[in-house]
Amino acid sequence: MTVREIAKLAGVSPATVSLVINNKPGVGDTKRMQVQKLIKELGYSAKQKSVSSDIKKNLLFLKIIKIGFLVDQNSGFINRIMDSIQEECNKCGYTLQIYSIYDNYEKQLKELDYSQYDGIFLVGTEINETDYKGLDYIQKPYIVLDNSMPFYDCNTITMDNELMIINNIKYLSSTQETDFGYFRSSFNSQNFLERKKGVNIAVKRFNLQFNSKREFIMAPTLKDSYEGMKKYIEEGRHIPKIVCADNDIIAIGAMNALKEKGYRIPEDVSIIGFDDIFLAETNNPPLTTNHVQRTVIGKLATKRLIGQIKENSEIHNKTTVSGQLIIRKSVLNKFF
Repeated sequence: MTVREIAKLAGVSPATVSLVINNKPGVGDTKRMQVQKLIKELGYSAKQKSVSSDIKKNLLFLKIIKIGFLVDQNSGFINRIMDSIQEECNKCGYTLQIYSIYDNYEKQLKELDYSQYDGIFLVGTEINETDYKGLDYIQKPYIVLDNSMPFYDCNTITMDNELMIINNIKYLSSTQETDFGYFRSSFNSQNFLERKKGVNIAVKRFNLQFNSKREFIMAPTLKDSYEGMKKYIEEGRHIPKIVCADNDIIAIGAMNALKEKGYRIPEDVSIIGFDDIFLAETNNPPLTTNHVQRTVIGKLATKRLIGQIKENSEIHNKTTVSGQLIIRKSVLNKFF
C-alpha cells in the first residue's frame, strides 16, 4: 500500500497523507483523525518502504515568485544557477523538473505532490520572514537558494552579501574620495537587507561622509531606477562622488538618468554595482561590479541536497559564497 493509494481511498491529496504520517501541521483535526484511522486499519507503516523504492532520482527546482522583478526580470541570474544544478544532476543520474509558484504560495506548497520528488531546490529570493511558515509543509529534503533565511532552520546557500558590499565600498574608498552615496532598493529582500548592513559597517570603517541625504531609494527595475534617479536630480539632490548600488539593475538605471542630465561617469560620479549581470559588461561605460559565483552556488547546492537525501540527515547548514570584484570603467581610480 502506497501513500498515493491511501490518499485515493481517503479522498485527499498524497501531500495530506504525508502530513499526517509525519505528524506535520496543515491538516484539520477531523480529517487528520479520518486519515489516521484508515492508515491503522490498512496496517500501513512508513518503514514498509525500502530505501531503494524511496529514491526516484527526481529533483524539483521550485521558484517562488511573489512580485517578479527579482526573479523573472533577473532570469539570467537564476538561470545560471539552474544550469549549474542541471549539469551536476546529470552527472549524478538525477532528473531535474522546474516549477514556478506565482500566488497562493503557502497553499500550493501544502498541496504539492511530494511523492514525485526526492528533494527540492527552492529559489527563496523574494520570500521573507512572514513566508517561513509555508516551508513547514515541505515533505522532502530541500535547500533554499539566494536567501540566508536567518530566522528559520533549514539548508541554505547564497552569496556573502555583507562582505561583498564591504569590498565594493573598500574599492570605492581607494579613489581617495569620501563623498559617498548609496543607491538602495526600495524592496527589502533578505539580500538587500544584508547589503544595507554591510554599507553601514563600511562607511564607518573607511571614514566616508554618509547620511540620509546621500541615500537614494529606488525600485530595483531599470525603468523605476531611471525615473527615480531623474526625480532626485530634478529636486536638486546632491549627487555624491562615489556611489555603491544594491544591484546592477539599479546602478544602470540610475546611470542612464545621470548621463541624460549631463553627469559624466566616472569623471563626475563613480558607481559600482552588484551581481555582474550581462548588461553590466555591455553598458556605457561598462559597470564595475561584484560577480556572484552562480556556478559555484549551483554545484554546492546540488552536492549538499543529494548528500542529505542519501544520508537521510536532518542536520542543516547555511553556506555563503564570496564574490569577485570585476573592475571596469564606471569607477575613476588612479591609485588601484
